[in-house]
Amino acid sequence: MAEPVKPDTFEFEKVSVSDARKALDETVIPAGAVKKSAANWESKRKSAPAESLRTATIQWILKLPPHIQPRHLQVKYPRVANRIAALWGDESGCESYLDDLLTDKRGGRKGFPLNVAQEVASIRNYYNRLHHKGTAWEHVEWS
Repeated sequence: MAEPVKPDTFEFEKVSVSDARKALDETVIPAGAVKKSAANWESKRKSAPAESLRTATIQWILKLPPHIQPRHLQVKYPRVANRIAALWGDESGCESYLDDLLTDKRGGRKGFPLNVAQEVASIRNYYNRLHHKGTAWEHVEWS
């Protein structure tokens, strides 16, 4: 009768968890990137629970002219609609937020679907007409 085949044996060395982590990080993450990687992980936002449309936001939407009322934004991005409604009375804050929604200042962002982006642009233009008596494009400085 043949002897059972023994699996190859491995030699193990007892090390602390921190030493094992350090050795793993040095082999997986390029040198110098360990601190940056750890910082990036710590700064990531925890996913927020799904936010629903607030009563105040619904009231704000109903006060808008029908052709400006955001249909897709309120369904797909209620958190954004809630924020716009909350900022509506703060002229500089609301303008700044709407501008930030329409421009990618950090680079590489996916952006809104076209129908949502069009609604945000319409709201921005309407807001500008309310406060500055003209379209947002009339105040753009062209280089």
